[in-house]
Amino acid sequence: MFDKLNIYIFKRFLVSFLLVLLTLSVILFVGDFVEQFRKSTTKNVPINIIFQLTALNFPSLIFFTLPIITFFSSIIAYLILIRNSEKIIIGSIGMSNIKLSIPSIILYVTVGIIFVFVANPLLTIFEEKYSELEYKYIDRVDKFASITKNGLWLKQENKAKNLSSVLYAKTIKNQGKDLIDFMVLEYDAQGAFQGRLDGQKAELNDGYWLMSETQISPKYDKSIYEKNLKYETNIKLEDITDSLSSPSSIPIWRLATFISFLESLGYSAIDFKMHFYNLIFLPLYLAALSLLASSLVINLKQNDKYTLTLTYSFILIFIIYFLSNLLDALGSTGQLHPIIAKSTVPIVVIILSTGIFYYSRINKS
Repeated sequence: MFDKLNIYIFKRFLVSFLLVLLTLSVILFVGDFVEQFRKSTTKNVPINIIFQLTALNFPSLIFFTLPIITFFSSIIAYLILIRNSEKIIIGSIGMSNIKLSIPSIILYVTVGIIFVFVANPLLTIFEEKYSELEYKYIDRVDKFASITKNGLWLKQENKAKNLSSVLYAKTIKNQGKDLIDFMVLEYDAQGAFQGRLDGQKAELNDGYWLMSETQISPKYDKSIYEKNLKYETNIKLEDITDSLSSPSSIPIWRLATFISFLESLGYSAIDFKMHFYNLIFLPLYLAALSLLASSLVINLKQNDKYTLTLTYSFILIFIIYFLSNLLDALGSTGQLHPIIAKSTVPIVVIILSTGIFYYSRINKS
């Protein structure tokens, strides 16, 4: 249970977190509004749509910068405690620096849990609506692919036959390059059904599908069989990948099931795994950054200059983000297991913080 002193410290850190969050939120919102305006300058996008795009993308930006907010709000909270001589008074009653950091650790673990289990499902809704608006007003293209529990669905055009079609496959391989047990439903420009193709396998090449064991069933003619058939398409391999749901558009409680589903289809789910473990380790990561902030100010006194501490803070957060991006790259390419890629940085930060605490204690004695 918290005593009154711990509650007071907890409130100090909470106020600091909210102030930094508010400040950075204003900066991010204005910056992203400018970026959305820049992307839409030649597209004649209404100003209210630009504002909607900014508002929908804003929560994702906050989530991305949450570790930075945590680290610097912790630094500021500690500096305020030191400047007001409160840290000296707290130390005089026997509270060590480690114990002083406990309320902040509890705060940021709580913040992490709230973001993962409460904010994340809301973020997925915003992400989905943002993607829809971006496709409609900025990219101005339709999504080519959709994954359901029954398989993969693709929209495509065949200019040679002047038809559009919907292609369905129960199983995919090689990131969507190969489709197994497929079906194609063809439509004319007016949307009228024109025929159907069923086959064993379709391999995507440059500008066409190479279909094998294909049964062709035109609307008005007899069915014919083709062992090998070239079927023109406007789809590229990257279109399939880019059109699939992004990891951030799926709530955490559906991620594990969706990952298993993707892998059962033959699609690599490594990006989804990276996002899943990023959410799982977020509370630990925030707590580790708060502990690091505590270790950096351990020897500061009321009249000390804080310039050097702030300089070290910026350097350390840059190194941490560089390491995090490096591990993300290794995890995304399969060179590291996603669990290792996402758990390494929090563990390294905790070890570094512990080392700084230990080094400071040795210097004092």
